[in-house]
Amino acid sequence: MHVALTNGTAPETDVLVVGAGPVGLALAIELARAGVDCRIIERDTEFRTAGVRGKGVNPRTLEVFDDLGVVERILDRGVLNLKLRVYEGDRLLQEVDPGAGNPATPDRPYAGMLLLAQHQAEAVLRERLAEYGVTVETGTELTGYTQDGDGVLATVQQGGRSARLRARHLVGCDGGRSAVRKLAGIPFLGETWDEERFIMASMDIDGLDTDHMHLWNHPKFGAGAMTLVPMRQDATWAVHAAVEPDEHGELPAPTLDTFRRLFAERAGLPGVRMHEPIWSTVWRPTVRVVERYRDGRVLLAGDAAHCQSAAGGQGMNNGIQDAHNLGWKLAAVLRGAPEALLDSYQDERLPVVEASLAATSAHHRTAFRGDGASALTDQFRTMAAQGTDLTGLSLHYRGGPLGRDLDEATGVRAGDRAPDAPCTTADGTPARLFDLFRGPHFTLLTFGDHPGLAELPATAGLRRAAVLDPDGHAARAYGLRGDAVVLVRPDGHVSLTGATADADTVLDHLRTFAL
Repeated sequence: MHVALTNGTAPETDVLVVGAGPVGLALAIELARAGVDCRIIERDTEFRTAGVRGKGVNPRTLEVFDDLGVVERILDRGVLNLKLRVYEGDRLLQEVDPGAGNPATPDRPYAGMLLLAQHQAEAVLRERLAEYGVTVETGTELTGYTQDGDGVLATVQQGGRSARLRARHLVGCDGGRSAVRKLAGIPFLGETWDEERFIMASMDIDGLDTDHMHLWNHPKFGAGAMTLVPMRQDATWAVHAAVEPDEHGELPAPTLDTFRRLFAERAGLPGVRMHEPIWSTVWRPTVRVVERYRDGRVLLAGDAAHCQSAAGGQGMNNGIQDAHNLGWKLAAVLRGAPEALLDSYQDERLPVVEASLAATSAHHRTAFRGDGASALTDQFRTMAAQGTDLTGLSLHYRGGPLGRDLDEATGVRAGDRAPDAPCTTADGTPARLFDLFRGPHFTLLTFGDHPGLAELPATAGLRRAAVLDPDGHAARAYGLRGDAVVLVRPDGHVSLTGATADADTVLDHLRTFAL
């Protein structure tokens, strides 16, 4: 750790990120690539190398990873659309291929859910962050802070010694028990479902097909009776099982004997042998969201701001998308944009998170408190029929303060996710729109002839792209009705649309972001 002790002058940084899980790492990458001086601290002294939390990566988060320049590394470590077998006891009920009928398309290059242990994602993100010259400062715990109109003075502990660090902004990405949230006094509204407990573990298992997840339904525990998921990169299995207290009110410990007993009772497949857990824990569902995302120069992201049921696998995805939304806004404010820009972080993210919490809570009650008559996959289909998007691809910020539609020239609206499409640049070079978006800049797409933009000056934070669309993929993805201009934010959401945009209109809009 490179901070001055309390009897010295506190060193300064632009942003102090507290917590080096996937959310904090993604945020630090966003900041570092935008040229923001940031520090990231982590209370733990060692990086996680086991565990099964946060193992589902949805397509929208894969698009975020694409933007951060790590998607190939992430895909190499995970398994996309792993098949699922659903049982009652030793009887196979159904086999589901989540990739069937769900292909990637030109506007959606990633389809389905990627299975990847959280610590594997963290390893990739740490590697990427180090490429920007930033490393995680481990064994460093935030113990307090004060703030004024110019910044935050944080107090940290490392190895029994106290140190101070001054930052212009502080972001808590330090999980459900967030020290930052508690120090800020921000209420964490919701409930913990104390009547439910699950035990989880990572372990070696012999005699089970590693080409499938295996899930058991049960009359009492629904789809939560037992789930075994092969984590191929770790060569281990993730094991989940619902448990209940015994006659003395005691819960079974997550030991090898407990998992073997539950497997024999609920599954009973012959020839399967479990080995001593490498990692284990007891988990209970918690559904909470902060009253506000921000207290002055202190902000929250990820589980520090919201916790939800594991049903639907949305927790880590929501947190990473928090970071993607916040990072470029912090960079803009540090560049000179109004502090009020940070208010749009809550305005945009809170409704998305609240909708996700409501949907996954309803799904949890159906899937894990049901009578076992429906497989978990059927519940996912029910969620989709009810408009719940587990892919994250319909995520939008329409109606917010940062978007403007000049006319009806496009089907996409300000606030929508900007679709991908194969295209060519003006010199005939093949490209994807995502290639043009990748980075901390705004991207101005021009479809057709726009002489009114000829006087638009070049700025460091804007990339101009006159796009040729020989196969019509972009026209379909963006709902083009003729010539159009689309301005895309650094987080891959549309900021401005219209056929009538001229240089003055675009510049006026960009001044909001200090460009």
